This record gives sequence, structure tokens and C-alpha cells, in this order.
Amino acid sequence: MLRIGELARAAGVSVDTLRFYERRGLLAPAARSEGGYRLYDEAALARLAFIQRAKTLGFTLAEIAGVLGVMEGGQPPCAHVRALLEEKLADLERQMELLAEMRRDLSERLAWARAHPDPACDGRDSCVYLEPLP
Repeated sequence: MLRIGELARAAGVSVDTLRFYERRGLLAPAARSEGGYRLYDEAALARLAFIQRAKTLGFTLAEIAGVLGVMEGGQPPCAHVRALLEEKLADLERQMELLAEMRRDLSERLAWARAHPDPACDGRDSCVYLEPLP
């Protein structure tokens, strides 16, 4: 059995994170020692590794809780997780398209700004570099 600080170190998270996960239902409430210390088993460490992997892939805590709920209901979560993975990939691809557009716009504006280092600009209401390009 691991005390909360030991589990936090082993999982690479803070004690506050563990308490938060417990309050949110992501981590089962800990057993208590005679002295009142929270005690966790190896399953808690495995659960935390699962949570961290999901977070790394962009899953929200609510989504992770949903996956855990499916698991705790005795069902394999694979279909649920696959659907989330598809959504996440589609969202990421949309974000990448928007970022590519933003990068092009920034590059064009910076090129124009470098070519026009001293533009006629009163600076009161806007900046010529942020106006529509000629």
C-alpha cells in the first residue's frame, strides 16, 4: 500500500491532483490507515497512468470520467474510446488548418511590415500593420 505522497511521486502528479481526482470520482476513495493516512494500492497507480495517457492525447477529465464509467459498468470502453479518438483527430485537423491560415497571414503581414518599416500611421485607432493588406 502506498501513502498519498508516495503515490503522487510514483505517478508524477501532486498530492492536490490526487485529492482532486478522488473528489471528481476519477480515483477511488482511498482506504485509511489506523493513523488516518490515505492508502492506495497498485490499481490506483495503474488508474493514474491510464488518466495521464488519456490527458496526453487531449482527453478532458469529463471524457476520462466517461470512459472510466463505461469500464466500471463492466463493459469494454473500446468503442467509446475509438469515437473520442476520431473526434479528437478531426478537431486537431481543424485546428491545424486554422493555424496554417494564421501562419500564412502572419507571414504576409510581417513581410509587408519589414518592407514598410516606417508607415504613415497615427496610432490612435489602429495600426497599419493590422489593417487589410494593400
